[in-house]
Amino acid sequence: MKKRILLLLAAGVFVVTGCPRTSGQAAGEAQPVAVAAAAESETAPDVTAAAEGFSFDELFRIFSIFGDNIMTAKFAPQSVKDRIKPELKESYDGVVEFVGPTNHLEYSLFDGDCYDGFEMACYRYSADGHVLVLLSENGGCDVSSVKYLRAYEYDPETGNAREVDLPFNPAPARDDFEDLVRLAGADVEELRGVMQAGLYDYEWRTDGALVRLNDPMDFDEHVYHGALFVDYLWNGSELVRNEDYVYPCIHAEGFGSILLGQGVPDLRFDYDPVGYDVRYSEGGDLWLVELDGKDVLQIQMEFDQVQSIEVFSPKYCVAKTAYENDGMQQPRVGGRIGDCLAFGEEAPQVWMLMDGTVQIEDDIWNSRIAFRTARESLVNPPQPSANGRIRIENPKFKPSATIGSILLWRE
Repeated sequence: MKKRILLLLAAGVFVVTGCPRTSGQAAGEAQPVAVAAAAESETAPDVTAAAEGFSFDELFRIFSIFGDNIMTAKFAPQSVKDRIKPELKESYDGVVEFVGPTNHLEYSLFDGDCYDGFEMACYRYSADGHVLVLLSENGGCDVSSVKYLRAYEYDPETGNAREVDLPFNPAPARDDFEDLVRLAGADVEELRGVMQAGLYDYEWRTDGALVRLNDPMDFDEHVYHGALFVDYLWNGSELVRNEDYVYPCIHAEGFGSILLGQGVPDLRFDYDPVGYDVRYSEGGDLWLVELDGKDVLQIQMEFDQVQSIEVFSPKYCVAKTAYENDGMQQPRVGGRIGDCLAFGEEAPQVWMLMDGTVQIEDDIWNSRIAFRTARESLVNPPQPSANGRIRIENPKFKPSATIGSILLWRE
């Protein structure tokens, strides 16, 4: 728990755990909230809806309408809300200063290693200026547990809210997370149990939300190692699936939970993930993972430990926590080199390999990372040497040059 909190504070990112809404009330000062069935959207999905932050006063005014018919006694009374208001404001101001406009409030009340908390995220409907309010409570000891996630439509003119259906389209489902590569190293039966329970974590943004499994295993490690995300964008009426989301699974220690210098997690599950094929060389020193006939990963082994990992799929990118590249896109397969990589004073080394592959090498904490591309990506490519690789000084790449694969290893 302490590690998770430090990570969130350092990143300026706020995470809320949630699950489909459940019934239940707690004692406190009641402030009624009207509840009604969800109304159908009056507008067609429009993923170009602008991301919008909310002022602290508006967020606190919305938060104040929820009483003991929604929240537990620890947060329902207005006296409690007023007491924690300075801390909420300080947290809000910190997010705005370091991250930018925000649309949510959060608070955690600690008692030793245990805590109770809430999060509230708001999105404005483009049709009538009403506000979608997503409210949750969470807590636990050592690990986070989910109490509920509920959705409300708030009318700024009347100050009232009515309960509506959760706005995810399509709703997160088990199939969204049963990806062999992203599940590498997970306890499949345990993970399936979580899927069946329908428990998720939510990371709110002004333009949408990331949804992942409410992981009962090692939450921190799965977040750090790429996690199991589904991304949504707010379109002015609902949160719609972002099919173009690229998973940040490539990091300094490896790919997902496949870590350099360690044994390979068992990829031979007791079921066949649709479209995947895992092949092993004689002796198990080389593992090849394919999806629908296309290469995803190549895992090179030595003495039963992972020596290198090469990623071929455009579904995955380098995690920001592991490879800082301010102002540029996260490096990914298929990304243009000029958009993803900078060649300044501390430029990465560029090599021509014997087979004509161009390799852009850099440090990534205690590992090495290489972005591979074709010889034709260079404006003036040298001829490969039969005597070994050669260093390319002051390389110039064509504007159309893209990353063909990403290689990780330790020397």
